[in-house]
Order: sequence, then C-alpha cells, then structure tokens
Amino acid sequence: MIIGLVIILIKQKTFQPVFLASWEGLKLVFCWPNILYPIVATLLTMIFALLPGLSGATLMALAVSLTLSWEPLYVLLIFGAFVGGSTFMGSVTAILFNIPGSGPSAATLLDGYPLAQKGEAKTAIGCSAAASAMGSSFGVFVLILLIPFMSQAILIFSSPEFLMLTLWGLTTIAAISTGSILKGLIMGGLGFLISFIGQDPRTAEARYSFGITYLADGLSMIPILLGLFSISEIIALSVSGQETISGKTRVEELTGSVWKGVQAVFENFNLFIRSSIIGTIIGIIPGVGGTVASFVAYAQAAQTAKEPKHFGQGDIRGVLAPEAAHDAKDGGSLVPTLAFGIPGNEGTAILLAALLLHGLAPGKELLTNNLTLVFVLVWSLFFSNWITSILGVLVVSPLARLTLVRTQIISPIILVLTIIGAFTYKQRIEDVLLVFICGIVGYYLKKHAWPRIPFIIALVLGNLFETNFHISLKLNELGRINFWTRPIVIVLLILIIINLALPILQSRQKARKAND
Repeated sequence: MIIGLVIILIKQKTFQPVFLASWEGLKLVFCWPNILYPIVATLLTMIFALLPGLSGATLMALAVSLTLSWEPLYVLLIFGAFVGGSTFMGSVTAILFNIPGSGPSAATLLDGYPLAQKGEAKTAIGCSAAASAMGSSFGVFVLILLIPFMSQAILIFSSPEFLMLTLWGLTTIAAISTGSILKGLIMGGLGFLISFIGQDPRTAEARYSFGITYLADGLSMIPILLGLFSISEIIALSVSGQETISGKTRVEELTGSVWKGVQAVFENFNLFIRSSIIGTIIGIIPGVGGTVASFVAYAQAAQTAKEPKHFGQGDIRGVLAPEAAHDAKDGGSLVPTLAFGIPGNEGTAILLAALLLHGLAPGKELLTNNLTLVFVLVWSLFFSNWITSILGVLVVSPLARLTLVRTQIISPIILVLTIIGAFTYKQRIEDVLLVFICGIVGYYLKKHAWPRIPFIIALVLGNLFETNFHISLKLNELGRINFWTRPIVIVLLILIIINLALPILQSRQKARKAND
C-alpha cells in the first residue's frame, strides 16, 4: 500500500523534483566517507543523551562554533544526526533508573521504570527502540510529502488550534488518574497553578515570584521531573530495603526480552500510528516541542485503552506511545524551520543558527535550489535514529543487568547523576535545591497514592494553554477569527467531548457488567 502510494506520487509533476532531490541526498549521505560523519555524530549524541540534563541540543550548541569553516554538506550531515540521535538514549536512563534524560523522556519513565522494576527492562528498551526507529521513519515520510506544501501546512495552525490542542490534552487527566479521580484533578490543578509562576504572557511582569529572582522566569521543567521521579525513587528504594531496582538478584530472573518489546509495537500498531500522527502534528507546531508530544500521546493511549488503570504500573503501551510520538516529531519540527525559519524546538533553533551561519536561509531558496542539501539533513536524521535504535537493541542485555546492581551501590550513583543533571541544565544551584524539594514531595505523593502524571501533564500544557487562550480571546473580540469556521478546531472539540464522555460510558458499562 505504501509502495503504491509512493509510485503514484512520483508520477505527479509536483513531487518529481522532490523525489529526485531525495535520491541525490540519499546517495550523498551513504557514500564514502560521508557516512562516517552521521555515525560519529550519533555516537557522540548518544553519550551526551545518557547523561541526565544534557541532550543533543547541548552538543549542537558546542558544535556550531567548531564547524564555522566546514562545507555546508558536512555541517548538515552531523547536525541531522544531532537532531535524531539523542531521542532514544535519554529514554534508556528513564527506563532503567527513573531518571528522565530529557523532558520528553519523562513520559516514557511512567511505565518504563515500573517494567524495569518487574525485571522486564529488556522488553521496555526493545519496545522503545522499535517505536523510536519506526516513529522517526513515519515523521520523515510525512516531511517528504509536505515539502511541496510547507507554506500552506504551517499556516493551518494558529492560536485557536493550539488552545483546543492543549484542552484536549488536559481533558485526559481525569481518564488517566489511577485510583481517585478527585486526586487526579487536584494534582492537575496544582500543576496548572505552578505553570503560572513566572512572567505574565500579556504584560511580561513577574507574578507569584514573591520577590525571589529565581522564580521570575518560572520553575524549570527538568529539575521538577528529576526531583519528582528520580530523587523520590531513591528515597523509596532506601526506605523499602529492596536489594536491587528490579527486586531480582540473578540474570536468570529477568523475564523480559527484546523481541517481546519489538512485537508489542506491531501488536498495538493502531496506537503506534495514532501516536506518530500526534507527534508529527505537534512537531509542526512551532515552540511546542517533544515534551508536549510525548505526554499528549501517552494521555491518548491511556484514554483509548480498555484498562487505563494499568498505565503507570508497567504497561508496555505507556512506553510505545510517547516514544513513537517523540521521534515522529523530529520530522514535523523541520517543517516550520525549513519553510519559515521558525524553530519547532530547542534543537531546531540551534540547527537554524547553523544553517544561517553557512548561508542557507530558510524559505523558497532553500526548498528549491538547495533541496538536495535539505534531504542530506533529512536522511542523516533518519539514519541516526536507526543507528541509536539498533545499538540500543545490541546492548540491551548488559543495560538490563544494571537493574541487578545492589541499591547501596546504584543509589549514590543515581543521586550524583541527578544532581549533575539539575545543575548543568542552567548552571544554577537553586535548581539543585528544587530537585530535593520536589524529591521529598514526590516521595510522599507516591507513598499516599497521589498520581504524579496529571500534575506533569498540566505543568507541561499550562503555559501553552494560557498564552493561546489570551491571544484567541483578543482576536475573537477584535473580530479577526471565528472559532466555528475553523475545521481543525471543530475536530479537536469533538475529540475533547469524546475524552470527557468516554470515562462516563466506561464506568456505566462496568457497572452494567457487575450487575449482570
């Protein structure tokens, strides 16, 4: 079916220059010695991504100044690998140690770490690797199809669509709240309130900062995630007296397998497609990023599951959905970057700077006269994602054995890595203090069965919701927009209604079965 679609598109005059440039770019990436550039760049990015708080964006920032004298071809070869190579390895630390290597990895740890605790780290990493590689392929395929229509594609989304998208994500909070729905709503409200700390988007004045300079820019996401999950888990492990992370002491007791994880992607293929579509669309939206894509995909996976209460307790679908979305967003995020020079996230912002420094200005010139170089970037990104996934699968066995290391040894190492990650994020000692505060709070939330997922979702979506709410309200007052004439707004509104109605229908169905 896909091959047939490609053949039809090749025959279309609109797509013929695109596919010719795609073929030329593919040959440039995989010829000798060009292929060495993405391989080396990917390996470097994997090392950076394994360290908490660091990412491919950190490495890209360092590389910009080092590549000023390079030819554009080689710059695109390594920067494509930088964009694609960091996504998977950050999830490895999330699965094994409950340490999010980056913001988007926080969604993966919600079910990845519980799987590791059950001795199924191999399954979680195998699923992550397969979903990552296939999600990236999906995003790249969509990017190739969108290249002739980039100008129109980016203009489809405006503040009303962003607003409805965030509302859709927020309505999933009740559905994914394990245990008490009231507790889930309270935690979601708390996350929403904390997202308002910092500058008012309308006046740029500091609010809820209480005169503290550190709070003037708001609370950083990475230290909060590291505290709520990593530090809290260290405390929980120390208090429990558990010997190892997995509770197992021998390799033979680890029950998971890489193939089982890979197979899970194909067994839940509809979920994979939905998550990849979500990731690609959110990637196209400038300034939203992979964290939102991962959590929205995770939320819709829980929302559409027959047993959402299993999420957060080691459900393989909770690994599949955010990983597919996170990697699919890479292809989508290149759409606004290459078409308009609007970075879709932190990584593409640095990529944009590198392009401009080498005389490659985004826009019509880049997408026509330099289209082959664009595809060098795209295929390098694609190749890098597959390298990380394949290497991840090859080293999954020794990685899984880390869950057998005794708690007395692994806990201090995780603690040090967490502190380093918190400090290197913005080089502020206050972030380290925030990590410990959030760690203590996270431990008590876990101990008393208060869900942390709704808090994180609301925290991630809070700023996006507020900004687009005020813009949409003002545009509506001025008569510049009409909500009910925008097709995407209507579609998202229907999804919101379904999100709100589904838990009620499911509870009634369960009650009916119980009565029968």
